[in-house]
Amino acid sequence: MVGVAVSALWLSSSAVANPQDQQLRQAAAQVLTWTADNSMTAYKSVPTTATAGPTTIVFENSTATGNTTGMTHTLTFDTSTPGYNHDVAANIIASPFDASGGRHEIQVNLTPGKYRFFCAIPGHQMMTGELVVTGGASDTTPPQVSASVSGDRDADGNYVGSATVTVSASDTESGVDKVEYSLDGQPFAVYANPLAVAQPGAHTVRYRATDKAGNTSNVGSVSFTVVDPQPKDTTPPQVSASVSGDRDADGNYVGSATVTVSASDTESGVDKVEYSLNGGAFATYSAPVSVNQPGAHTVRHRATDKAGNTSTVGSVNFTVVNPPGKDTTPPQASAQVTGSQDWAWNYVGSARLTISASDTESGVDKVEYSLDGQPFAVYANPLMVAQPGAHTVLYRATDKAGNTSDVSTAKFTVVESGTGSGCKSGKGTGCPK
Repeated sequence: MVGVAVSALWLSSSAVANPQDQQLRQAAAQVLTWTADNSMTAYKSVPTTATAGPTTIVFENSTATGNTTGMTHTLTFDTSTPGYNHDVAANIIASPFDASGGRHEIQVNLTPGKYRFFCAIPGHQMMTGELVVTGGASDTTPPQVSASVSGDRDADGNYVGSATVTVSASDTESGVDKVEYSLDGQPFAVYANPLAVAQPGAHTVRYRATDKAGNTSNVGSVSFTVVDPQPKDTTPPQVSASVSGDRDADGNYVGSATVTVSASDTESGVDKVEYSLNGGAFATYSAPVSVNQPGAHTVRHRATDKAGNTSTVGSVNFTVVNPPGKDTTPPQASAQVTGSQDWAWNYVGSARLTISASDTESGVDKVEYSLDGQPFAVYANPLMVAQPGAHTVLYRATDKAGNTSDVSTAKFTVVESGTGSGCKSGKGTGCPK
């Protein structure tokens, strides 16, 4: 158990105030006293043995102990030299002229083993000694020990390239003495630093810890798999581009064109895509590129993957033209009536009405007609009229810009076959069609 560490310039018994120190003071039936005088080579008196457990340490360097010169000394416990206990970090500075008259005490908890103490004042290095501690309460509880595995992992949870196993142990009584590990069934070895395992395959690391009282923990284990890293990517990405937009009859893009670049990489993955418009410097591609300047254009494109491989440069060529001006001119529409006629120009038996329309700008959208005052209907095929009598056909055409022609009229008369008094050809009544 770690003892109480005290470092103060002038320290008296009244300075010990935290609850742990007070508990130690109450429990400390053992008192160990060091004294000093005018000597720079040895303490006047020192204890050499002690029993493990709560202890009161007294250090007195006063006129009562023979210090008549006012010389300052320290009682310092060694916390670094191998072979000694390092769980008491005491550094008591005392002088006959300090606020406590040179007498100080602290509460500590000594553990079995050997402590080294000395005076830290320059020139007093010969003032040193050892305190041997034995006995104490019996520690029968083994340490707590655990292990963790770290490293880069793939989608299956395997460690790529290598795995590092870190073992941790703690003991609240006598303290941890050693930690051991065994890799893949090998003999246990002393664990000092995290263990790196780079051999591909499945592995198991077993581990245990032993405290200073000789108690050894149960053996724990961690299992994991190491796989080789993927081979180096030397293949550049695949990259392509497409152009979209409204096109005219010549294949030109009307008003604007949009260039979309796509890239893929099945190994390290795409890092960046770049494009160059009309010979300009390459720029990072992040969204489709819109080109609305009339004229011929070239967009070059390339892609680079995360391994640094860059594709060959591809390109697409296209032409943008200005959209035509607004169409405000209606279509041209005309009608023609055909069939056999008599001498009075009447149509004998039936008449055939054909409507034609044209538009040189946006184009014809629809043609409509109205027969003898009926509502307008969409014209799709020539109209056959066999009903005897006079007829009137109204017709009109609308273009794709919404312009509608004026309504035109076609008038004609249909008579029954065999009722005429003479044909236009001069053959008389009953002329054939």
